[in-house]
Parts: sequence; C-alpha cells; structure tokens
Amino acid sequence: MNFLNKIISRAEELLCGLALSFATTFAFIEVILRRGFGSSLGFTQEAVNYLLIFVGLIGASIGVREKVHLGVDLLVKQFSPNLQKGMILFMYSLNILFCLVVAILGYQHVGVLAQFGNVSPEMEIPMYIPKGIVAIAFTLMTFRYLQELIKAIKTPTEELLAEQEGGAH
Repeated sequence: MNFLNKIISRAEELLCGLALSFATTFAFIEVILRRGFGSSLGFTQEAVNYLLIFVGLIGASIGVREKVHLGVDLLVKQFSPNLQKGMILFMYSLNILFCLVVAILGYQHVGVLAQFGNVSPEMEIPMYIPKGIVAIAFTLMTFRYLQELIKAIKTPTEELLAEQEGGAH
C-alpha cells in the first residue's frame, strides 16, 4: 500500500505542476498575442479553464492527503475523547460516502458524454476528457479519505486528537 501511495502522490504532484505550468504558459502567450499582435490562438481560454479546474480538483486530493482542509471542530471538542474519536471516524466515513457518490456520478456522466460524442467548442476534444477529471479527482479523494479513516481507526485516541489539533503530523 505504501508503494501505491507514493506512486499516486507523485502522480498527483507531477500532474498538478504540469497542468499549472501549461495553464500559466498558455495564459501568458495569449496575453502577448492579444496585446502585442492583436491575434489569438483561439483555444487557450478553454484550455486554461480546464487546466485550472484540473489543478483545483487534484489539489483537493492533495489537500486531503496533507490534512489541510478546513474543519470546524468547536462542537466536537465539547465531548469526551472517545466520543470525539467516534465523531472524527464518522466524518471521515461521510466524506468517503460523498466523494464516492460524486465519483460514481462522474463516471456515469463521462459514459453518457462518450455515447453522445459531444466535443468542446474551441479545442474540439471529446467532452468526456475534461469532464472526466471530476470522476478521477473524487476517486482520488475517496482513496485519501479511506486512508485517513484506516489510520484514524488504528491510532490511539489521545494521539489522534493531538494530530487533529495540529500537534503531530
């Protein structure tokens, strides 16, 4: 599992970095062409939009992995440590369920788009390619939340609560 985790982590980081680099490069080239030469490549705005959505969604998976998502735990802290751990496990379970549902719906949507043969307006690529990122990203987030749930189950209560506080990472 550790080997798979490393491969997925590296792929997430590499793909986000590449997508952000391409988006920045395309936007820069488009500005130069429009301001300097009064012309346009035509596809860059659409490409930048898709690339930034890609970065945001895959970045959300990285955020789950790095535990940088916002959480409101003021209410949770009012309970006993064991109940707090139970609530944390419950929230991870809800996150898994939500991400799994969105991933499944995303894959179904991609299947429908593939059947109809829709293409994007400017780049004229099949729409299931850019829309498929939702399914992929939420699958990755499901995997990451599942990892966190398993880790939380195995971690002693006091240590888990210290991690949730930001004391250990």
